Amino acid sequence: MNESLLRELVPAVIGVLVRRGADFASAEDAVQEALIRALETWPDDPPRDPKAWLVAVAWRRFLDAARAEASRRGGGGPGGGGGPGPPPPHTGAPRAGRRGPAGPPPRASSAP
Repeated sequence: MNESLLRELVPAVIGVLVRRGADFASAEDAVQEALIRALETWPDDPPRDPKAWLVAVAWRRFLDAARAEASRRGGGGPGGGGGPGPPPPHTGAPRAGRRGPAGPPPRASSAP
């Protein structure tokens, strides 16, 4: 395990989570949990892209924590009457099959 690599990646991974909509403290907590998972997993099965791995695990941890908090606040859960919780924040990546906002139709050329 390369500890210096992990130390270099932490600020970048926190930055990705914050840009995706996490507050700094929650992003920091999620990255710390991802680092613990990395220490458990990487010695036996290191990832090809450590930053992408940390981002993916930290983002899932953040979403899990956000959903749990929304459930606690909204009374979600069995018999609580709450809905499934808020949708995850937009990640900035376009969805498959979508071209973006519809604009005005193209103008017909006025050439004879």
